[in-house]
Amino acid sequence: MKWPQLFIAQFNPSPGDVRGNSERIVEIIAEAGERGAELVVFPEECVSGYCIGDHNRNPVLVTGSWRAVQDTIAPATRGRNLTAVVGTVAPLEGRNLCDGKMGAGNAYAVLRNGKVIAQGSKILMANDGVDTDSRYFIPGDAADLAPIEVPTAHGKVKVGFMICEDIWDQFFTIKPARLLKERGAELLVAINSSRHYLGKVGERLAETRRHAAETGLPFVYVNTVGVQDNGKNIIVLDGGSFVLDEKGSAIARMPQFEEGLFHLQSARGTVSAAVGRTEELYRALVFSIGGFFSRCNCKGAVIGLSGGIDSALNAFLLVQALGKENVVGVNMPSRFSSETTRDNAAELARRLGIEYLVHPIEEVVNRKRQDYEAVTAEKVEKLTYENMQARERGNILMTYAQQRSFFVVGNGNKTEFQRGYATLYGDIVGALMPLGDVAKTDVYRLAEWINATFDEPIPTPIITIPPSAELSDDQDIDQGLGDPFDYDVEAPLGVEIVEFERTPSELADLFRQRKLDPEIWEPVRSDTLVYDKMNADEFERLAWEVFRAIEATVFKRVQSPPIIKVSRKAFGFDLRESMFVRLKV
Repeated sequence: MKWPQLFIAQFNPSPGDVRGNSERIVEIIAEAGERGAELVVFPEECVSGYCIGDHNRNPVLVTGSWRAVQDTIAPATRGRNLTAVVGTVAPLEGRNLCDGKMGAGNAYAVLRNGKVIAQGSKILMANDGVDTDSRYFIPGDAADLAPIEVPTAHGKVKVGFMICEDIWDQFFTIKPARLLKERGAELLVAINSSRHYLGKVGERLAETRRHAAETGLPFVYVNTVGVQDNGKNIIVLDGGSFVLDEKGSAIARMPQFEEGLFHLQSARGTVSAAVGRTEELYRALVFSIGGFFSRCNCKGAVIGLSGGIDSALNAFLLVQALGKENVVGVNMPSRFSSETTRDNAAELARRLGIEYLVHPIEEVVNRKRQDYEAVTAEKVEKLTYENMQARERGNILMTYAQQRSFFVVGNGNKTEFQRGYATLYGDIVGALMPLGDVAKTDVYRLAEWINATFDEPIPTPIITIPPSAELSDDQDIDQGLGDPFDYDVEAPLGVEIVEFERTPSELADLFRQRKLDPEIWEPVRSDTLVYDKMNADEFERLAWEVFRAIEATVFKRVQSPPIIKVSRKAFGFDLRESMFVRLKV
Protein backbone atom coordinates (compact mmCIF):
# COMPACT_ATOMS: atom_id res chain seq x y z
CA MET A 1 0.00 0.00 0.00
CA LYS A 2 1.20 3.52 -0.81
CA TRP A 3 0.45 5.92 1.99
CA PRO A 4 -2.04 8.75 1.36
CA GLN A 5 -1.02 12.26 2.31
CA LEU A 6 -2.11 11.67 5.89
CA PHE A 7 -2.59 14.36 8.52
CA ILE A 8 -3.25 13.60 12.19
CA ALA A 9 -5.08 16.20 14.25
CA GLN A 10 -4.21 16.00 17.94
CA PHE A 11 -7.22 18.08 18.88
CA ASN A 12 -8.05 19.62 22.27
CA PRO A 13 -11.86 19.91 22.42
CA SER A 14 -13.68 22.08 24.90
CA PRO A 15 -16.13 19.67 26.58
CA GLY A 16 -19.73 20.39 25.64
CA ASP A 17 -18.88 23.32 23.34
CA VAL A 18 -20.13 21.78 20.11
CA ARG A 19 -20.22 25.07 18.24
CA GLY A 20 -16.73 26.18 19.25
CA ASN A 21 -15.19 22.75 18.60
CA SER A 22 -16.84 22.52 15.19
CA GLU A 23 -15.55 25.93 14.14
CA ARG A 24 -12.00 24.94 15.13
CA ILE A 25 -12.29 21.61 13.28
CA VAL A 26 -13.33 23.52 10.15
CA GLU A 27 -10.22 25.70 10.46
CA ILE A 28 -7.99 22.64 10.81
CA ILE A 29 -9.58 20.95 7.78
CA ALA A 30 -8.88 24.11 5.77
CA GLU A 31 -5.25 24.12 6.93
CA ALA A 32 -4.87 20.42 6.07
CA GLY A 33 -6.31 21.06 2.61
CA GLU A 34 -3.85 23.89 2.00
CA ARG A 35 -1.01 21.57 3.00
CA GLY A 36 -2.06 18.92 0.50
CA ALA A 37 -3.92 16.46 2.74
CA GLU A 38 -5.73 13.51 1.20
CA LEU A 39 -6.87 12.13 4.57
CA VAL A 40 -7.14 14.07 7.84
CA VAL A 41 -8.14 12.20 10.99
CA PHE A 42 -9.52 13.72 14.20
CA PRO A 43 -9.91 11.93 17.56
CA GLU A 44 -12.87 10.27 19.26
CA GLU A 45 -15.74 12.60 20.25
CA CYS A 46 -13.80 15.66 19.13
CA VAL A 47 -17.05 17.46 18.29
CA SER A 48 -18.51 17.25 21.80
CA GLY A 49 -15.56 16.36 24.03
CA TYR A 50 -15.23 12.94 25.64
CA CYS A 51 -15.55 13.48 29.41
CA ILE A 52 -18.99 15.08 29.48
CA GLY A 53 -20.75 12.53 31.67
CA ASP A 54 -24.53 12.44 31.44
CA HIS A 55 -24.51 15.17 28.82
CA ASN A 56 -23.94 12.23 26.47
CA ARG A 57 -27.56 11.34 27.29
CA ASN A 58 -28.82 14.83 26.58
CA PRO A 59 -30.88 14.86 23.33
CA VAL A 60 -29.94 18.51 22.75
CA LEU A 61 -26.22 17.71 22.75
CA VAL A 62 -26.56 14.46 20.79
CA THR A 63 -28.69 15.88 17.99
CA GLY A 64 -26.74 19.14 18.04
CA SER A 65 -23.43 17.31 17.61
CA TRP A 66 -24.67 15.34 14.62
CA ARG A 67 -26.23 18.45 13.09
CA ALA A 68 -22.89 20.25 13.47
CA VAL A 69 -21.15 17.42 11.60
CA GLN A 70 -23.64 17.63 8.74
CA ASP A 71 -24.18 21.38 8.53
CA THR A 72 -20.86 22.88 9.68
CA ILE A 73 -17.98 20.40 9.41
CA ALA A 74 -18.89 18.38 6.30
CA PRO A 75 -19.25 21.50 4.10
CA ALA A 76 -15.62 22.37 4.94
CA THR A 77 -14.53 19.45 2.74
CA ARG A 78 -16.36 20.81 -0.31
CA GLY A 79 -14.00 21.80 -3.10
CA ARG A 80 -11.07 20.12 -1.38
CA ASN A 81 -9.56 16.89 -2.59
CA LEU A 82 -9.52 15.35 0.86
CA THR A 83 -11.41 13.03 3.19
CA ALA A 84 -11.91 14.01 6.82
CA VAL A 85 -12.82 11.70 9.69
CA VAL A 86 -14.24 13.14 12.90
CA GLY A 87 -15.40 11.55 16.15
CA THR A 88 -18.80 12.56 17.44
CA VAL A 89 -21.95 11.36 19.16
CA ALA A 90 -24.78 10.49 16.81
CA PRO A 91 -28.47 9.73 17.45
CA LEU A 92 -29.68 6.22 16.65
CA GLU A 93 -33.22 6.41 15.36
CA GLY A 94 -35.61 3.90 16.89
CA ARG A 95 -33.11 2.64 19.47
CA ASN A 96 -33.20 3.55 23.14
CA LEU A 97 -31.00 2.99 26.15
CA CYS A 98 -32.24 0.55 28.78
CA ASP A 99 -33.93 3.35 30.75
CA GLY A 100 -35.77 4.63 27.69
CA LYS A 101 -33.46 7.55 26.94
CA MET A 102 -32.78 8.27 23.29
CA GLY A 103 -30.09 5.96 21.96
CA ALA A 104 -26.81 7.37 20.71
CA GLY A 105 -23.64 5.95 19.28
CA ASN A 106 -20.07 6.93 20.01
CA ALA A 107 -19.51 7.45 16.31
CA TYR A 108 -17.18 8.45 13.53
CA ALA A 109 -18.22 10.29 10.40
CA VAL A 110 -16.34 10.14 7.10
CA LEU A 111 -16.67 13.42 5.20
CA ARG A 112 -15.96 14.20 1.56
CA ASN A 113 -17.21 16.67 -1.05
CA GLY A 114 -19.34 18.47 1.53
CA LYS A 115 -21.23 15.38 2.69
CA VAL A 116 -21.18 12.56 5.20
CA ILE A 117 -20.29 9.62 2.98
CA ALA A 118 -20.07 6.98 5.73
CA GLN A 119 -20.46 6.57 9.46
CA GLY A 120 -19.99 3.92 12.11
CA SER A 121 -20.18 3.43 15.86
CA LYS A 122 -17.88 2.12 18.55
CA ILE A 123 -18.56 -1.58 18.99
CA LEU A 124 -16.72 -2.48 22.20
CA MET A 125 -17.75 -0.44 25.24
CA ALA A 126 -15.21 0.88 27.75
CA ASN A 127 -16.36 0.35 31.35
CA ASP A 128 -13.36 0.61 33.62
CA GLY A 129 -14.43 2.87 36.46
CA VAL A 130 -13.28 6.00 34.66
CA ASP A 131 -15.02 5.47 31.32
CA THR A 132 -18.64 4.25 31.44
CA ASP A 133 -19.64 3.92 27.78
CA SER A 134 -22.49 1.51 28.43
CA ARG A 135 -24.35 4.15 30.42
CA TYR A 136 -24.33 6.53 27.47
CA PHE A 137 -24.04 4.60 24.22
CA ILE A 138 -25.55 1.75 22.24
CA PRO A 139 -22.75 -0.35 20.74
CA GLY A 140 -22.35 -0.57 17.01
CA ASP A 141 -23.21 -3.75 15.14
CA ALA A 142 -20.23 -5.83 14.01
CA ALA A 143 -22.24 -6.76 10.89
CA ASP A 144 -22.01 -3.13 9.78
CA LEU A 145 -18.24 -2.99 10.15
CA ALA A 146 -16.70 -2.37 6.73
CA PRO A 147 -13.71 -0.48 5.31
CA ILE A 148 -14.27 2.86 3.56
CA GLU A 149 -12.64 3.71 0.23
CA VAL A 150 -10.50 6.85 0.45
CA PRO A 151 -9.33 8.36 -2.88
CA THR A 152 -5.63 9.21 -3.11
CA ALA A 153 -3.20 10.17 -5.86
CA HIS A 154 -2.18 6.49 -6.02
CA GLY A 155 -5.71 5.14 -6.21
CA LYS A 156 -8.31 4.25 -3.63
CA VAL A 157 -7.24 2.89 -0.23
CA LYS A 158 -9.67 0.82 1.81
CA VAL A 159 -9.48 2.14 5.37
CA GLY A 160 -10.93 0.31 8.36
CA PHE A 161 -11.95 2.69 11.13
CA MET A 162 -12.21 1.75 14.80
CA ILE A 163 -12.87 3.74 17.97
CA CYS A 164 -10.65 3.41 21.05
CA GLU A 165 -11.92 0.33 22.95
CA ASP A 166 -12.38 -1.50 19.62
CA ILE A 167 -8.64 -2.18 19.59
CA TRP A 168 -8.62 -3.57 23.18
CA ASP A 169 -10.43 -6.72 22.12
CA GLN A 170 -8.50 -9.45 23.93
CA PHE A 171 -11.35 -10.25 26.32
CA PHE A 172 -14.19 -9.71 23.82
CA THR A 173 -15.62 -12.24 21.37
CA ILE A 174 -15.87 -9.57 18.65
CA LYS A 175 -12.53 -8.76 17.01
CA PRO A 176 -12.99 -5.54 14.99
CA ALA A 177 -9.47 -5.42 13.51
CA ARG A 178 -9.70 -8.99 12.21
CA LEU A 179 -13.16 -8.38 10.77
CA LEU A 180 -11.97 -5.28 8.93
CA LYS A 181 -9.03 -7.22 7.50
CA GLU A 182 -11.35 -10.04 6.37
CA ARG A 183 -13.62 -7.47 4.70
CA GLY A 184 -10.85 -5.94 2.64
CA ALA A 185 -9.19 -3.24 4.72
CA GLU A 186 -5.72 -2.18 3.62
CA LEU A 187 -5.11 0.27 6.45
CA LEU A 188 -6.39 0.36 10.05
CA VAL A 189 -7.13 3.68 11.77
CA ALA A 190 -8.22 4.01 15.40
CA ILE A 191 -9.56 7.30 16.76
CA ASN A 192 -9.20 7.65 20.52
CA SER A 193 -9.76 9.70 23.62
CA SER A 194 -7.41 7.51 25.60
CA ARG A 195 -6.60 8.79 29.06
CA HIS A 196 -3.03 8.93 30.20
CA TYR A 197 -1.51 7.11 33.11
CA LEU A 198 2.03 6.01 33.77
CA GLY A 199 2.85 3.12 31.46
CA LYS A 200 -0.12 3.67 29.14
CA VAL A 201 2.00 4.59 26.11
CA GLY A 202 3.72 1.22 26.16
CA GLU A 203 0.39 -0.56 26.53
CA ARG A 204 -1.02 1.24 23.47
CA LEU A 205 2.02 0.32 21.39
CA ALA A 206 1.84 -3.32 22.47
CA GLU A 207 -1.86 -3.60 21.64
CA THR A 208 -1.60 -1.98 18.21
CA ARG A 209 1.50 -4.01 17.35
CA ARG A 210 -0.51 -7.13 18.14
CA HIS A 211 -3.10 -6.02 15.57
CA ALA A 212 -0.45 -5.24 12.97
CA ALA A 213 1.00 -8.72 13.50
CA GLU A 214 -2.31 -10.54 13.27
CA THR A 215 -3.60 -8.60 10.23
CA GLY A 216 -0.40 -7.67 8.38
CA LEU A 217 -1.81 -4.14 8.02
CA PRO A 218 -0.31 -0.76 8.89
CA PHE A 219 -1.96 1.02 11.82
CA VAL A 220 -2.69 4.68 12.57
CA TYR A 221 -3.45 5.63 16.18
CA VAL A 222 -4.93 9.13 16.68
CA ASN A 223 -5.49 10.45 20.20
CA THR A 224 -7.06 13.50 21.83
CA VAL A 225 -4.88 15.92 23.75
CA GLY A 226 -6.00 18.09 26.64
CA VAL A 227 -7.44 18.06 30.13
CA GLN A 228 -11.01 17.04 30.90
CA ASP A 229 -12.76 15.65 33.99
CA ASN A 230 -15.14 12.80 34.71
CA GLY A 231 -16.91 14.42 37.62
CA LYS A 232 -14.15 14.04 40.20
CA ASN A 233 -10.79 13.12 38.73
CA ILE A 234 -8.95 15.34 36.25
CA ILE A 235 -8.44 13.19 33.18
CA VAL A 236 -5.23 13.69 31.19
CA LEU A 237 -5.51 13.09 27.44
CA ASP A 238 -1.94 13.07 26.26
CA GLY A 239 -2.01 12.87 22.47
CA GLY A 240 1.02 10.78 21.63
CA SER A 241 -0.48 9.59 18.33
CA PHE A 242 1.64 7.22 16.26
CA VAL A 243 1.82 5.24 13.03
CA LEU A 244 2.99 1.64 12.61
CA ASP A 245 3.94 -0.11 9.40
CA GLU A 246 2.57 -3.53 8.49
CA LYS A 247 5.32 -5.18 10.57
CA GLY A 248 4.37 -3.23 13.68
CA SER A 249 7.39 -0.94 13.63
CA ALA A 250 6.73 2.66 14.63
CA ILE A 251 7.43 4.91 11.64
CA ALA A 252 6.23 8.14 13.28
CA ARG A 253 5.30 9.26 16.78
CA MET A 254 3.64 12.56 17.54
CA PRO A 255 4.50 14.47 20.73
CA GLN A 256 2.71 13.94 24.00
CA PHE A 257 0.90 16.85 25.66
CA GLU A 258 0.89 18.98 22.50
CA GLU A 259 -1.99 20.02 20.27
CA GLY A 260 -1.31 20.24 16.55
CA LEU A 261 -1.84 19.06 12.99
CA PHE A 262 0.87 16.57 12.08
CA HIS A 263 1.76 15.38 8.56
CA LEU A 264 2.79 11.72 8.42
CA GLN A 265 5.22 12.18 5.56
CA SER A 266 6.91 15.09 7.37
CA ALA A 267 6.92 13.30 10.73
CA ARG A 268 8.06 9.99 9.28
CA GLY A 269 11.16 8.78 11.04
CA THR A 270 10.58 11.05 14.05
CA VAL A 271 10.38 8.22 16.57
CA SER A 272 11.71 9.87 19.69
CA ALA A 273 12.97 7.79 22.57
CA ALA A 274 10.48 7.28 25.35
CA VAL A 275 11.08 9.53 28.36
CA GLY A 276 11.64 8.02 31.77
CA ARG A 277 8.79 7.32 34.18
CA THR A 278 9.53 10.26 36.47
CA GLU A 279 9.90 12.75 33.62
CA GLU A 280 6.63 11.55 32.12
CA LEU A 281 4.92 12.06 35.49
CA TYR A 282 6.38 15.57 35.71
CA ARG A 283 5.19 16.50 32.22
CA ALA A 284 1.71 15.11 32.84
CA LEU A 285 1.32 17.08 36.07
CA VAL A 286 2.53 20.41 34.65
CA PHE A 287 0.39 19.98 31.51
CA SER A 288 -2.67 19.11 33.58
CA ILE A 289 -2.29 21.91 36.11
CA GLY A 290 -2.05 24.43 33.28
CA GLY A 291 -5.01 22.89 31.48
CA PHE A 292 -7.13 22.85 34.64
CA PHE A 293 -6.53 26.52 35.40
CA SER A 294 -7.14 27.48 31.78
CA ARG A 295 -10.42 25.53 31.58
CA CYS A 296 -11.59 27.13 34.83
CA ASN A 297 -10.54 30.60 33.62
CA CYS A 298 -8.34 31.19 36.66
CA LYS A 299 -4.81 32.52 36.31
CA GLY A 300 -3.19 31.91 39.68
CA ALA A 301 -2.80 29.78 42.79
CA VAL A 302 -2.35 30.24 46.53
CA ILE A 303 -0.52 27.43 48.29
CA GLY A 304 0.51 26.76 51.84
CA LEU A 305 4.30 26.55 52.06
CA SER A 306 5.19 24.54 55.14
CA GLY A 307 8.81 23.88 54.27
CA GLY A 308 7.96 20.23 53.60
CA ILE A 309 8.37 18.10 50.50
CA ASP A 310 4.77 18.08 49.23
CA SER A 311 4.25 21.83 49.26
CA ALA A 312 7.72 22.40 47.79
CA LEU A 313 7.02 20.08 44.87
CA ASN A 314 3.58 21.56 44.28
CA ALA A 315 4.96 25.09 44.32
CA PHE A 316 7.54 24.22 41.67
CA LEU A 317 4.92 22.51 39.48
CA LEU A 318 2.63 25.52 39.78
CA VAL A 319 5.41 27.89 38.77
CA GLN A 320 6.15 25.74 35.72
CA ALA A 321 2.47 25.62 34.74
CA LEU A 322 1.32 29.15 35.59
CA GLY A 323 4.42 31.33 35.89
CA LYS A 324 6.03 32.59 39.09
CA GLU A 325 4.02 35.82 39.02
CA ASN A 326 0.82 33.79 39.44
CA VAL A 327 1.80 31.76 42.50
CA VAL A 328 1.52 32.92 46.12
CA GLY A 329 3.11 30.92 48.95
CA VAL A 330 1.88 31.38 52.51
CA ASN A 331 3.77 30.03 55.51
CA MET A 332 1.47 29.66 58.55
CA PRO A 333 3.62 28.79 61.55
CA SER A 334 2.47 27.67 64.97
CA ARG A 335 4.61 26.95 68.03
CA PHE A 336 5.17 23.45 66.56
CA SER A 337 6.73 24.84 63.36
CA SER A 338 10.47 24.43 63.51
CA GLU A 339 12.92 27.10 62.50
CA THR A 340 14.26 24.57 60.00
CA THR A 341 11.01 24.29 58.05
CA ARG A 342 10.34 28.02 58.22
CA ASP A 343 13.78 28.72 56.77
CA ASN A 344 13.23 26.04 54.12
CA ALA A 345 9.93 27.61 53.04
CA ALA A 346 11.47 31.08 52.75
CA GLU A 347 14.45 29.78 50.77
CA LEU A 348 12.17 27.82 48.42
CA ALA A 349 10.08 30.93 47.72
CA ARG A 350 13.26 32.92 47.05
CA ARG A 351 14.55 30.33 44.58
CA LEU A 352 11.20 30.14 42.80
CA GLY A 353 10.75 33.91 42.75
CA ILE A 354 7.16 33.78 44.04
CA GLU A 355 5.29 36.10 46.38
CA TYR A 356 5.83 34.84 49.94
CA LEU A 357 3.84 35.70 53.05
CA VAL A 358 4.12 34.62 56.67
CA HIS A 359 0.80 34.44 58.52
CA PRO A 360 1.12 32.99 62.07
CA ILE A 361 -1.81 30.95 63.43
CA GLU A 362 -0.84 30.42 67.09
CA GLU A 363 -2.90 33.25 68.56
CA VAL A 364 -6.13 32.59 66.67
CA VAL A 365 -6.00 28.81 67.23
CA ASN A 366 -5.44 29.25 70.96
CA ARG A 367 -8.31 31.72 71.17
CA LYS A 368 -10.62 29.27 69.39
CA ARG A 369 -9.54 26.50 71.77
CA GLN A 370 -10.18 28.71 74.80
CA ASP A 371 -13.59 29.77 73.46
CA TYR A 372 -14.60 26.15 72.95
CA GLU A 373 -13.48 25.13 76.42
CA ALA A 374 -15.27 28.11 77.99
CA VAL A 375 -18.56 27.26 76.27
CA THR A 376 -18.47 23.49 76.80
CA ALA A 377 -16.35 23.09 79.93
CA GLU A 378 -14.59 20.35 77.98
CA LYS A 379 -10.89 20.12 77.34
CA VAL A 380 -10.01 20.11 73.62
CA GLU A 381 -8.50 16.73 72.77
CA LYS A 382 -5.04 16.45 71.22
CA LEU A 383 -6.28 15.31 67.79
CA THR A 384 -8.95 18.00 67.75
CA TYR A 385 -6.32 20.63 68.51
CA GLU A 386 -4.11 19.34 65.68
CA ASN A 387 -7.00 19.53 63.23
CA MET A 388 -7.96 23.01 64.44
CA GLN A 389 -4.54 24.15 63.24
CA ALA A 390 -4.99 22.54 59.83
CA ARG A 391 -8.47 24.02 59.39
CA GLU A 392 -7.32 27.50 60.38
CA ARG A 393 -4.63 27.24 57.71
CA GLY A 394 -7.24 26.25 55.15
CA ASN A 395 -9.35 29.28 56.11
CA ILE A 396 -6.38 31.63 55.76
CA LEU A 397 -5.50 30.26 52.32
CA MET A 398 -9.09 30.67 51.12
CA THR A 399 -9.03 34.31 52.24
CA TYR A 400 -5.84 35.09 50.34
CA ALA A 401 -7.18 33.28 47.28
CA GLN A 402 -10.48 35.13 47.23
CA GLN A 403 -8.74 38.49 47.61
CA ARG A 404 -6.69 37.73 44.49
CA SER A 405 -9.33 35.77 42.53
CA PHE A 406 -6.96 32.80 42.64
CA PHE A 407 -7.52 29.15 43.51
CA VAL A 408 -6.23 27.39 46.60
CA VAL A 409 -4.15 24.33 45.70
CA GLY A 410 -3.91 21.54 48.27
CA ASN A 411 -0.78 19.59 49.13
CA GLY A 412 -2.08 16.13 50.06
CA ASN A 413 -0.69 13.05 48.34
CA LYS A 414 -2.16 9.62 47.60
CA THR A 415 -0.35 7.84 50.43
CA GLU A 416 -1.69 10.27 53.04
CA PHE A 417 -5.22 9.84 51.72
CA GLN A 418 -5.02 6.07 51.85
CA ARG A 419 -4.33 6.35 55.58
CA GLY A 420 -6.86 9.11 56.24
CA TYR A 421 -3.91 11.26 57.28
CA ALA A 422 -5.47 14.51 56.13
CA THR A 423 -7.85 17.06 57.63
CA LEU A 424 -11.19 17.81 55.98
CA TYR A 425 -11.43 21.59 55.32
CA GLY A 426 -7.81 21.83 56.42
CA ASP A 427 -5.20 20.42 54.06
CA ILE A 428 -8.14 18.90 52.13
CA VAL A 429 -9.22 22.28 50.82
CA GLY A 430 -9.15 24.15 47.54
CA ALA A 431 -9.83 23.67 43.86
CA LEU A 432 -7.20 21.07 42.99
CA MET A 433 -4.99 18.47 44.67
CA PRO A 434 -2.18 17.92 42.11
CA LEU A 435 -0.46 15.16 44.09
CA GLY A 436 -3.67 13.40 45.11
CA ASP A 437 -2.90 10.47 42.79
CA VAL A 438 0.87 10.50 43.40
CA ALA A 439 2.37 8.13 45.97
CA LYS A 440 4.74 9.62 48.54
CA THR A 441 7.70 7.73 47.11
CA ASP A 442 7.02 9.32 43.71
CA VAL A 443 6.86 12.72 45.40
CA TYR A 444 10.47 12.20 46.48
CA ARG A 445 11.50 10.83 43.08
CA LEU A 446 10.00 13.88 41.37
CA ALA A 447 11.79 16.27 43.72
CA GLU A 448 15.14 14.55 43.13
CA TRP A 449 14.61 14.55 39.34
CA ILE A 450 13.61 18.22 39.34
CA ASN A 451 16.69 19.21 41.31
CA ALA A 452 18.93 17.27 38.95
CA THR A 453 17.21 18.74 35.87
CA PHE A 454 16.51 22.37 36.87
CA ASP A 455 19.59 23.37 38.89
CA GLU A 456 18.22 22.55 42.35
CA PRO A 457 15.16 24.79 42.80
CA ILE A 458 14.11 22.74 45.87
CA PRO A 459 16.46 23.21 48.85
CA THR A 460 18.10 19.90 49.71
CA PRO A 461 17.06 19.99 53.41
CA ILE A 462 13.42 19.84 52.30
CA ILE A 463 14.14 16.44 50.77
CA THR A 464 16.30 15.09 53.60
CA ILE A 465 14.37 16.15 56.75
CA PRO A 466 11.72 13.78 58.17
CA PRO A 467 8.30 14.34 56.58
CA SER A 468 6.08 15.89 59.25
CA ALA A 469 2.77 17.68 59.66
CA GLU A 470 4.29 19.62 62.59
CA LEU A 471 1.03 19.72 64.55
CA SER A 472 2.32 18.52 67.92
CA ASP A 473 5.49 17.91 69.91
CA ASP A 474 5.34 14.31 68.68
CA GLN A 475 6.27 15.59 65.19
CA ASP A 476 9.34 17.65 66.05
CA ILE A 477 11.69 17.21 63.10
CA ASP A 478 14.63 18.66 65.02
CA GLN A 479 14.27 15.65 67.31
CA GLY A 480 14.12 13.31 64.30
CA LEU A 481 10.34 12.88 64.67
CA GLY A 482 7.69 13.15 61.97
CA ASP A 483 4.74 11.40 60.38
CA PRO A 484 3.87 8.03 61.98
CA PHE A 485 4.56 6.02 58.82
CA ASP A 486 7.44 4.48 56.95
CA TYR A 487 6.57 5.85 53.53
CA ASP A 488 8.99 3.47 51.80
CA VAL A 489 6.60 0.70 52.88
CA GLU A 490 3.23 2.46 53.13
CA ALA A 491 3.39 4.11 49.71
CA PRO A 492 4.13 0.99 47.63
CA LEU A 493 1.56 -1.00 49.62
CA GLY A 494 -1.06 1.53 48.57
CA VAL A 495 0.05 1.35 44.94
CA GLU A 496 -0.12 -2.45 44.97
CA ILE A 497 -3.56 -2.57 46.61
CA VAL A 498 -5.28 0.27 44.73
CA GLU A 499 -3.69 0.25 41.29
CA PHE A 500 -2.83 -3.42 40.84
CA GLU A 501 -5.67 -4.78 43.01
CA ARG A 502 -3.43 -7.18 44.89
CA THR A 503 -4.65 -8.62 48.18
CA PRO A 504 -2.60 -8.53 51.37
CA SER A 505 -2.24 -12.32 51.18
CA GLU A 506 -0.90 -12.14 47.62
CA LEU A 507 1.55 -9.45 48.66
CA ALA A 508 2.70 -11.49 51.64
CA ASP A 509 3.41 -14.44 49.33
CA LEU A 510 5.47 -12.18 47.07
CA PHE A 511 7.30 -10.85 50.11
CA ARG A 512 8.19 -14.36 51.25
CA GLN A 513 9.57 -15.10 47.78
CA ARG A 514 11.31 -11.70 47.64
CA LYS A 515 9.50 -11.05 44.37
CA LEU A 516 7.88 -7.68 45.05
CA ASP A 517 8.21 -5.39 42.00
CA PRO A 518 11.57 -3.62 42.48
CA GLU A 519 10.43 -0.54 40.54
CA ILE A 520 7.53 0.01 42.95
CA TRP A 521 9.42 -1.01 46.07
CA GLU A 522 12.69 0.86 45.52
CA PRO A 523 13.16 2.88 48.73
CA VAL A 524 13.62 6.66 48.60
CA ARG A 525 14.10 7.57 52.26
CA SER A 526 16.93 5.08 52.89
CA ASP A 527 18.81 2.26 51.18
CA THR A 528 17.10 -0.42 53.27
CA LEU A 529 14.85 -2.83 51.39
CA VAL A 530 11.50 -3.80 52.87
CA TYR A 531 12.71 -7.40 53.32
CA ASP A 532 15.29 -6.14 55.81
CA LYS A 533 12.82 -4.04 57.80
CA MET A 534 10.34 -6.69 58.90
CA ASN A 535 9.47 -10.34 58.67
CA ALA A 536 6.69 -11.82 56.54
CA ASP A 537 4.10 -11.90 59.32
CA GLU A 538 4.73 -8.25 60.20
CA PHE A 539 4.52 -7.33 56.53
CA GLU A 540 1.19 -9.13 56.10
CA ARG A 541 -0.26 -7.47 59.21
CA LEU A 542 0.73 -4.05 57.88
CA ALA A 543 -0.68 -4.87 54.44
CA TRP A 544 -4.04 -5.71 56.00
CA GLU A 545 -3.92 -2.51 58.04
CA VAL A 546 -3.34 -0.44 54.91
CA PHE A 547 -6.00 -2.40 53.01
CA ARG A 548 -8.64 -1.68 55.67
CA ALA A 549 -7.64 1.98 55.82
CA ILE A 550 -8.09 2.26 52.04
CA GLU A 551 -11.42 0.45 52.25
CA ALA A 552 -12.63 2.89 54.90
CA THR A 553 -11.44 5.89 52.91
CA VAL A 554 -13.30 4.79 49.78
CA PHE A 555 -16.52 3.89 51.57
CA LYS A 556 -16.59 7.17 53.48
CA ARG A 557 -16.79 8.98 50.12
CA VAL A 558 -14.68 11.85 51.40
CA GLN A 559 -15.41 15.13 49.62
CA SER A 560 -12.09 16.53 48.44
CA PRO A 561 -10.73 18.71 45.67
CA PRO A 562 -10.31 16.95 42.32
CA ILE A 563 -7.06 15.15 41.66
CA ILE A 564 -5.05 14.71 38.48
CA LYS A 565 -5.40 11.10 37.38
CA VAL A 566 -1.88 9.80 36.69
CA SER A 567 -2.19 6.19 37.86
CA ARG A 568 -4.24 3.26 36.68
CA LYS A 569 -6.70 3.64 39.53
CA ALA A 570 -7.48 6.33 42.05
CA PHE A 571 -9.80 6.24 45.03
CA GLY A 572 -13.50 6.19 44.15
CA PHE A 573 -14.80 9.28 45.97
CA ASP A 574 -18.08 10.84 44.89
CA LEU A 575 -19.00 12.14 41.45
CA ARG A 576 -20.59 15.39 40.40
CA GLU A 577 -21.36 17.07 37.09
CA SER A 578 -18.31 17.80 34.98
CA MET A 579 -16.98 21.25 35.87
CA PHE A 580 -15.55 21.82 32.41
CA VAL A 581 -18.71 21.26 30.34
CA ARG A 582 -20.15 24.23 28.50
CA LEU A 583 -23.24 22.99 26.69
CA LYS A 584 -23.24 25.00 23.46
CA VAL A 585 -24.86 23.57 20.35
